[in-house]
Amino acid sequence: MKTIVVLGGAGAMGQVIVRDLAEFSEYDRIVIADFNKEKAEELKNQLGSKKLEAAFCNLKEPKSLNEVLKEAFMVINSTPYYFNVDVMKAALDCSCHYMDLGGLFHVTKEQLELSDQFRSKGLTAILGMGAAPGMTNIMAAAGAGDLDEVHSIDIYVGCVDFVTVDHPLQPPYAIDTILDEYTKEPMVFEAGEYRAKPPMSGERIVQFPQPVGACRAILTLHSEVLTLPKTYEHKGVKDVTFRLGLPPEFHEKLKLLVDLGFGGSEKVKTGEGEFTPRKILGHLINQFPQSDLPPDDCEVVRVEVKGKRNGQPTTVTLETTVMAHKEWNLSCGALDTGVPPSIVANMLLTGEIMERGAVPPEVCVPHPSFFNELAKRTIIMHKTVDEVLVTARVEEPSLR
Repeated sequence: MKTIVVLGGAGAMGQVIVRDLAEFSEYDRIVIADFNKEKAEELKNQLGSKKLEAAFCNLKEPKSLNEVLKEAFMVINSTPYYFNVDVMKAALDCSCHYMDLGGLFHVTKEQLELSDQFRSKGLTAILGMGAAPGMTNIMAAAGAGDLDEVHSIDIYVGCVDFVTVDHPLQPPYAIDTILDEYTKEPMVFEAGEYRAKPPMSGERIVQFPQPVGACRAILTLHSEVLTLPKTYEHKGVKDVTFRLGLPPEFHEKLKLLVDLGFGGSEKVKTGEGEFTPRKILGHLINQFPQSDLPPDDCEVVRVEVKGKRNGQPTTVTLETTVMAHKEWNLSCGALDTGVPPSIVANMLLTGEIMERGAVPPEVCVPHPSFFNELAKRTIIMHKTVDEVLVTARVEEPSLR
């Protein structure tokens, strides 16, 4: 019997992973492990699959974590990224495969240092397997595979939400992660070197397909910028960037709050005591009830890989437009973040993925079958190739 554990399985993204595993995967037992066991039980009863079990897990207590992982073939960690290293170490202790949704560059760098330990135990740790990172890495691999030389990889994500809500600032995903993306220095790979840029810098107006349209996208901290330069060093890559374009109204509100200091994680002294700004912001956001209206949003994920093929300048673009999933009542972001780890976990189970050690998705996930599985979940990938077929020869003017 093969068991998979989804940590944070009752959370926003964990629920999608659990649902997809229950419907599509070949795992015999799927454990919804969460600090809120009551919520995990509710999800189990809602989905009604005999494969599902609910379990309590406190990530801050190693014994609790090891107890839930002791019989697992694999663990998918859908908890906040700052738990990644601890969960990886627990996976090593319990000899189970590991996967997460990303480590915002610096944590991923720390996780890669555990690669030899995973490899020595015949285990795989796939780092960053949601939408971005994850799907974006595999899109980059598909583009790079078409080129003899890779000069640059640029990733863009843009989204729009058509649901009108009373909530003054309803985040599309975990507010802590969004605040980190807006307050931490984004890393870029530029002219062959990793460089830090100012938070919220590098803004570009990106033209996405409708219904997203023109979108203001800023540089944010992401792990693709760490791993893709290493993976495609042999093809000569010199530049890698990641830009995020959240819905315009949300972006403007959040930017104002961040500029005022509400993204800070250090305590601020006031006459009434010490407070952590982002915790206050998170608390105030949670005071408002979440919308119960059906999701109606859209996200475009684009990866542009530039280089040369057969000596000619070529750009390969992978792009998908993800809509809210009406049948599952899921937002586009929940769909394209929760589905990829389920797909890849099943690939590991069936032996389609054999790479061992701690690896990014572009190294180990076969993109043709991955894209085929996405299509079964209404996520359709498109590829375009813009290649210079003939380079015009310019004759020097005669000096006669």
